[in-house]
Amino acid sequence: MIKRFLLLTLLLGVLSGCSLLDSVNNSLDYTKEAGTFINEASQFAQSIPDLAQQAATSADAKETLTKELEEMKTRISEFNGIEAPAFAQDIHEQLVALNDTLLTDINGYMDQIQNGVTDLQNSGIVETVNKINETMDLIQNLQP
Repeated sequence: MIKRFLLLTLLLGVLSGCSLLDSVNNSLDYTKEAGTFINEASQFAQSIPDLAQQAATSADAKETLTKELEEMKTRISEFNGIEAPAFAQDIHEQLVALNDTLLTDINGYMDQIQNGVTDLQNSGIVETVNKINETMDLIQNLQP
């Protein structure tokens, strides 16, 4: 009887430890994923102005620009779909809201490109990505 109790106690201790370990791993995964996404968004915002300028005179650059915009839209949708741990929920919701704004900016800019306008200045893309970048400190300071 005592052996069963000790075995059950040991098993419960191991399982609760696994739960804690899973929680820490999920937290680290989210922090890594969010950091990676923010870095990708930042690189995107840095590359788009040059591509936009080149797209004004080059069909190949215009095609590359459109491809980059589509890829960013896909990446945004992927990131918005991940499940944030409870302690990161507020920051994740903030990022999703900014991502929704960025999607709107990208879609509007893609409409401009279809109409032959590649000027990025009025698109809001860079400004929105700058706001996304501001959340990096919050992500780095997340703790379960």
